[in-house]
Amino acid sequence: MTDDATKFDATEATRKRLPTVASIIDDFAFAQANEFISAGQSEREATSIVANMLIRSAWSVAAIGVLSVGGEPDKEKFRATVEAQLEAITFKPKAGDEGGAA
Repeated sequence: MTDDATKFDATEATRKRLPTVASIIDDFAFAQANEFISAGQSEREATSIVANMLIRSAWSVAAIGVLSVGGEPDKEKFRATVEAQLEAITFKPKAGDEGGAA
C-alpha cells in the first residue's frame, strides 16, 4: 500500500487478477443476498446483511495484513478507504425512491 490510504501498489500479476476476483466477490454477494431473500428477508434487509458481512470481513482482512508485519490496524485509514469507495460509486435514484444507507 502507498502512503495514501486509498491507493495501493499492485504487481502486474495482481492487476491482471483484480477484475476476475472483483467479479467473483460481486457474484457471491448478490447470490447470497438472493439466498436471504429466498429465506424471507426483504431485498433491503438481505442486501444490508450481506454488505455488513463484507465490511466486517474487509476490516478483518485489512487488520490481519497490518498485524502480520507488526503494525497496528488503523481504523481511520480503513474509514478513509471506505469513504473513497463510496465517492467512487454513484447511483441515480428512480423518482419516488426512498434512498438511504444500507
